Amino acid sequence: MLESFKTVLDKEREAEKILLEAKEQAEKLKKEAQEKAEEVYKKTYQEIIAQAINKSTKIKEKAKMDAERGAQIFLKRANKQKTKISKEIEQKFSEAVNAVLREILTE
Repeated sequence: MLESFKTVLDKEREAEKILLEAKEQAEKLKKEAQEKAEEVYKKTYQEIIAQAINKSTKIKEKAKMDAERGAQIFLKRANKQKTKISKEIEQKFSEAVNAVLREILTE
């Protein structure tokens, strides 16, 4: 009976040793998984930031081009308006000069 008891104790110690090794292995795997998860997180974060910067740059470039295009359109319209006003001024000036001359000549 003593031999049986000794065998049971040995098996319990062996089971405890196996359980302890399993816990240590599980803890090691957990730590490795956390480290890999952090690496993946950092890499993904950096990729997302790089994509955001790239997209932001493209949006800024497009906005600049759109603004320049809008400014060009505005300038063309302004120049047309200026030309039209200049022609009207010349016409009105000629009409005014002619009116003054007529007034002077008719007196």
